[in-house]
Amino acid sequence: MVKYMKLRDKNLNEITRELKNILALAKKYWVSVVVFTAMALFSTVFGILASLVSQSLIDIVTGSSKGDSILNFDSIYGVIGAAIAFSAFKIIFNAVCGRISEKIKIKINTEMTAEIFDSFICSNWEYTSLYSSGDILNRFNNDVSTVSGSVIGIFPTFVSKAFQFLAAFGVVFYYDKTMALIALITVPLLLVCSRFLMKKMHSYAKELKKVNSKLMAFNSDALLNMQYLKSFGLVSVFCMKLRRLQREYIKLNLDYNKFSLIVTSIMSFVTQMVTYACFGWGVYRLWTNAISIGTLVLFIQLYGMLSSSFSSIIGIVPTLINSVAASERLTEIRNLPKDDDLNEPEAMDFYESVAGKNLEVSLKNVTFRYHGEEEDALKNVAFTAKTGDFVALTGPSGEGKTTILRLLLALIAPGSGIVSLKCEEAGETISVSPATRRFFSYVPQKNTMFSDTLAENMRLVKPDATDEEIENALKIACAYDFVKKEKDGIYCRVGDGGTGFSEGQMQRLSIARALLRDAPVVLFDEATSALDIDTEQRVLQNLAEWGKNRICIFTTHRTSVFEVCNRAYIVSGADCAPVM
Repeated sequence: MVKYMKLRDKNLNEITRELKNILALAKKYWVSVVVFTAMALFSTVFGILASLVSQSLIDIVTGSSKGDSILNFDSIYGVIGAAIAFSAFKIIFNAVCGRISEKIKIKINTEMTAEIFDSFICSNWEYTSLYSSGDILNRFNNDVSTVSGSVIGIFPTFVSKAFQFLAAFGVVFYYDKTMALIALITVPLLLVCSRFLMKKMHSYAKELKKVNSKLMAFNSDALLNMQYLKSFGLVSVFCMKLRRLQREYIKLNLDYNKFSLIVTSIMSFVTQMVTYACFGWGVYRLWTNAISIGTLVLFIQLYGMLSSSFSSIIGIVPTLINSVAASERLTEIRNLPKDDDLNEPEAMDFYESVAGKNLEVSLKNVTFRYHGEEEDALKNVAFTAKTGDFVALTGPSGEGKTTILRLLLALIAPGSGIVSLKCEEAGETISVSPATRRFFSYVPQKNTMFSDTLAENMRLVKPDATDEEIENALKIACAYDFVKKEKDGIYCRVGDGGTGFSEGQMQRLSIARALLRDAPVVLFDEATSALDIDTEQRVLQNLAEWGKNRICIFTTHRTSVFEVCNRAYIVSGADCAPVM
């Protein structure tokens, strides 16, 4: 029992915390929320006035007016004119509201998406790498849409429906206190149901979002690796796997649907019984000539408003809980550890003071362990490279070579020890950080090209690069020969993931882009692994000439790379030992 109470309290605490986050967002967009609320309130007032006009019209037509109508019209023409005016105004008002609401929703959704994107992309790489692309896309799209919709929808809906309930209740109470009290019978039951619904829904909402993320991640992986799936005859395997995930998703949805239908049916039954009671009482009052036919119709309309407004307020609960679950997932992204750019001014000053001078990059007694791992990836590692050095890092796969490059790029931070850049001529040293990445260029193991022109892919690292500069970088990387054969040359299109080019061509394009950046330190992570021997030798010879005044660091298993290197380290068993 104690365990259950703790779990329940934790659940409610999570809901309360995320509700505060959603309210904080609502405050940020308070003008939009106020506009939305005002439109909703005006629509509610309009609805009640329309019901009163209907009452007057029926009473005039039937000649049974008891003089108890709030609105008094002198003739049938006046009430018909009012009805037509209301109808015309309603059409115009709904169109204007639809336009305004769409603008507000788009604005909030796009701003929130940009904010979450910025938060994720500025977070520490080690933590962002734990998320699949499908899961992140689900958060960027579905979760942001859910939360942004709640920001502009929940508060205005609650205020307008509460106002509608009170206004309708007030009119009914004005005409008949007994009917007003009968109409309130459903309130306690609906409140109890909503309390139960809130707890259960929170659990369902979280699980549904997890399964939905799994589906998106699966689809994303399958589409990106289509060639692999076909090559290994895995199409049927992945088709069956998709259906297993879909069955899990369907089961969860149907379980929730069953639960909500039971609760909704109970609430609807009670509401219907009260509706019959109100209708019976209204018929009795009409039979005793206490009210007119128009007033009876008014009662029916107003009770419909009472019922629908209260149901809408209760209906906010599922939307709210779904928003809470989405907000929790977005809060998780916002709370990821961020890249530390606090030494940006220091790094900029260092960059300017050492321009054209010799540099040294080093790791001193560095120990590093990946998040969640039990063993160190590197332990008390020492490594040094100076301007003019071509350094090879070799050793078994998975022993820490790429980890050293990540430390230099400040994608990860050492658990202990120092990773630094030094300039003896200027007498200055600075610890590496996200702000020092301007000193580095990088060729990753996985060749990363974006769906755009080749020229724009190249200019990602140097936006003001001329066509001649791009072509020169391509020539050094032995890539210009095949690029110039393309119909549009450097302006040819690159497909998703580099579709249209071979792995070897992709590597040379990645090398060319790294050279175009013209950084004093260039990191090559297995950058020639897909090249044939002749092409590799030509690329390495060009790099040897190009990199005389730079630091070039290679992770490699290929002996050909050693021919252009003057220093080498073996990285193995969390150690890094010099061999030449």
